Amino acid sequence: MKKLLVMSAVSITFAISATTAAPVMQQKAAQGQAMQQQQQQVEITDALLKKFLAAMNGVQQVSQKYGKQFQNAQEQQKKREIQQQAQQEMLAALNDAGLSPDEYNAVIQRVQQDPELQKRLQDMTSE
Repeated sequence: MKKLLVMSAVSITFAISATTAAPVMQQKAAQGQAMQQQQQQVEITDALLKKFLAAMNGVQQVSQKYGKQFQNAQEQQKKREIQQQAQQEMLAALNDAGLSPDEYNAVIQRVQQDPELQKRLQDMTSE
């Protein structure tokens, strides 16, 4: 059950972060390559995972706060405003946890791809 919660939280967090960031298409390929390099360079320590869990909790709270507002907004301008506000608060949550957006996204990517890392994260949430 906890594994499902952790993986759901990671998936939701990743999806929310991706939609609120709204990256420019031309930069996407370069960012993808940079992200892969960043993932390889980031050492996943227990301290980093603890920061990640704190950041993920903050991002989820922001997501819950703005999710319905975004879905209920009719005008594109209002949706953009909600996205911008949510993104600012998500970045603040990452900063408060001591993570950069690149570190946070690198951990998400690695957790999604690495069953051993998933287990480590699951074990940390069950403590």
